Amino acid sequence: MLKLRRSGSIIWPASQFKMSLAGFDHVFTSAVEVNLTGGMTIRVAPPIVTALLKIIAWVDDPYRRAKDLQDIRIVLRRYEQDSDRLFSDAVFDAELPDFEFANAFLLGLDMRALAISEDARYVDQFLGRLLVQAGEGRFDDESDFGMKSFRGQLNAFGKGFAGR
Repeated sequence: MLKLRRSGSIIWPASQFKMSLAGFDHVFTSAVEVNLTGGMTIRVAPPIVTALLKIIAWVDDPYRRAKDLQDIRIVLRRYEQDSDRLFSDAVFDAELPDFEFANAFLLGLDMRALAISEDARYVDQFLGRLLVQAGEGRFDDESDFGMKSFRGQLNAFGKGFAGR
């Protein structure tokens, strides 16, 4: 696997689909143990790493990876949902327009701390593409609260990622 990670991508034999391995080092260095029934323990990537991998996948191929964008939206909404961090000074100091965006802001803060330069470029591309779409009014449908909320989540995530 180390050789594959150094190459930066993998080509799946059957489909010839090329997949970036950017961010995969975090899967191994940040994995957490989860206890299963029967005394089994497995190591899994935490939500922040999963979100980063989904961001990278979406940036590489947004049309083929549209499902990843849906998953990212879920993480933006639920990140740290049971944590006291939602009430931290960092969240209040961010002066977010609504408390509902605190989760996305914290994800941005934590992703900035996790992201190495290559990862950060992907996150910047992700935010750039989606914030341009938001600026073009693609998330402004007054009848679709979910899209308006997504726009706010993106802005809060970007604010956290930028460190402001």
